[in-house]
Amino acid sequence: MKNQPLLSKPFLTSLFLGIGGFLYGYDSGIITPSLALKSFLVYFGQPDAATRGAIVSVYQAGAWLGSASVGFTSDRFGRRKAIAFGCIWGVIGSALMAGAAHVAMLIMGRLLVGFAVGTVTGVAPVFGAEIAKTHERAKITAANQMMVAWGFFVALWTGVGEGKWNNPNQWRLGFAIQGVPAVLLGLGVLFISESPRWLCLKGRHKEAKQAFRNYHYDGSNDTWVDAEFTIIQVNIEEERKAQGRLSWADLLKTPAFRKRLFVGSFVWAAAMLSGISFVQYYQTAIYATLQFDQNEQLLVSGLYGTVAPVACLASLFFVDRIGRKKILITSSALLSLCYLIITILAAVYPARPDFPTNVSAQRGLIACIFAVSANYSALLGPMTWIIPPEVFTTELRAKANALVQVIHYSISLVITQCSPIALAAVGWKYYILFILTNALCALVFAFAYPETRGKSLEEIDEIFGDVKVFYSGSAKMANDEEIAVETSEVSDKKD
Repeated sequence: MKNQPLLSKPFLTSLFLGIGGFLYGYDSGIITPSLALKSFLVYFGQPDAATRGAIVSVYQAGAWLGSASVGFTSDRFGRRKAIAFGCIWGVIGSALMAGAAHVAMLIMGRLLVGFAVGTVTGVAPVFGAEIAKTHERAKITAANQMMVAWGFFVALWTGVGEGKWNNPNQWRLGFAIQGVPAVLLGLGVLFISESPRWLCLKGRHKEAKQAFRNYHYDGSNDTWVDAEFTIIQVNIEEERKAQGRLSWADLLKTPAFRKRLFVGSFVWAAAMLSGISFVQYYQTAIYATLQFDQNEQLLVSGLYGTVAPVACLASLFFVDRIGRKKILITSSALLSLCYLIITILAAVYPARPDFPTNVSAQRGLIACIFAVSANYSALLGPMTWIIPPEVFTTELRAKANALVQVIHYSISLVITQCSPIALAAVGWKYYILFILTNALCALVFAFAYPETRGKSLEEIDEIFGDVKVFYSGSAKMANDEEIAVETSEVSDKKD
């Protein structure tokens, strides 16, 4: 099973599921140029910093609610139906935003679109991880980040186009477009095979085997398909016998589960503390402090959006070849350096009305903002989609990933609400926060993170202190404090 083609069926399926990532990127991005459009600001009564923060951050609140729901919907109804359910709210939210008559209607639309995104992003990476082969799992789940980048790219350039369209309702176009990917994903996901691991978890083994063959059979690998499916089936059955029916509380009761939850959650916390949300949402405000007019703000933000897709595409060629820890440490350390340079340039060479500006310093600051995007999109960003789904057991995966996304959107909610207020109050000094948070994250990754590259989803159990103990053919999970009487590896390396 070596040297698999780049466009394997699981990878193509993940690209399709990545429409959810596209929706996330587009919905996140379209508010950025909207806040720079004079027609938008005039229509909504020149919203102050707190109101702008609310318009942006209510999206994160909706995503929080959507993420909290998927632990139930994904486990109860399946990965596909949970995604389709989320997309329904995306279509409704898009319609409300496009037809918004006042701020309250706009905010309600943002809330529903956020709910859709929280639901989809809580399920799609899990789905992708569950259908992937070990050697391409990182590439498959990282496809979500690439689609997020493309969504953001399209949103920002839609904003550029809106700026060229001399119409008082120009801002409505971008909001209306949000419904298109939601419709495509919501309908299309019902025509692909369900996750074989979820079907096994529900005892639907015949359907699970057929779904597994749909994803992995290439016309000549019957033996591998049968053997691989048997391993997955046995492991999930043993996992169910050992763990029983896990509740939300079980995520915190067991040391191994707590460690998994920390690893899965902290990578998203680091992503939000990297300042990427602040840069993405409020970059036009940063450009405004450089005395750029509306068209210049929109153009530079469009160019910014071009960086991420290229960086994400590049990451697909090395993300399965380099250790997760090395990528995480490098990314956070470089992000801290970028913010250090941004802070120095903004402090030493401020752009003030009626004063000469240092053009070189402005270009340097913008280049560092672009470097933040390139770094995040190629390194830290893909890890946020790769690590959480792979560190949890099948029984835990949906619930735990939902909780991880709740933490993700909670931090993002705080940052997006507070950033415009902080930027207005302290200016460049706000950037110091991200120098410190990124440096701290680099240290945590260096000293508290395990390496999971090259491990199957079942083999990762051992990393977190779980040992499969066999007694006369039955297995149970043993924690560090329990004595393993007889251990056995379930299989050789998968591929």
